Amino acid sequence: MPQNSISAQLSNLQQLVADLEAIENGGKKAISNTIKDVKARAPGWIAQEVTAVYNIKKSEITPSGSGKPKKITGETIEELAITYKGRLLTPVHFGMTPKAPPRGKSYTLKASVLKGQKKVIGRYLNTRTPGGPFSQRSHNILMGTGNTKSDGTSWIPFQRMSKTRTDIKKLTTISVPQMITSDRTNEAIMLRLNTETSKRLEHHMKRALGL
Repeated sequence: MPQNSISAQLSNLQQLVADLEAIENGGKKAISNTIKDVKARAPGWIAQEVTAVYNIKKSEITPSGSGKPKKITGETIEELAITYKGRLLTPVHFGMTPKAPPRGKSYTLKASVLKGQKKVIGRYLNTRTPGGPFSQRSHNILMGTGNTKSDGTSWIPFQRMSKTRTDIKKLTTISVPQMITSDRTNEAIMLRLNTETSKRLEHHMKRALGL
């Protein structure tokens, strides 16, 4: 009888060990799958939070856009990091109007960097005589970029700084990395990343454990 009792205890212990190993292996698999999910989906989550505040297209924040993340690194959830790089963007990216100067007419240049906040960023008064001298200093006005591509940008705002034709300064606004780390978006982005990562981990844990 004692021998049978010991045998039964050992059998139960083996099952417990097997269950623990299954849980451990399931946990490892769940974490691995969660990391893959986050690497694939995090740029989209970040873009959604940025475009909720800034008047820019989501495609310009996601990996195919001008501010695409150059690196997504990390093999554990704690180590995951997305590194964004990007130049300062011109108002063209923020709903600038007009997109091209109306021929022979004065115009007011407007753009909306933040959603719902359209602001005047330049003015052009058609007072120049053809062939006359350049002004000493101008407002931000549209100048040609020399673009030859069908999907390229042909006009962006410049400011003339002196009478010298080439003494001009391009008007820029904010970069993608600045939008992501700004006080307006960073807290919401971090909350979104934590919430979505927790959801994915819970999902994969349930699948791994057959729940």
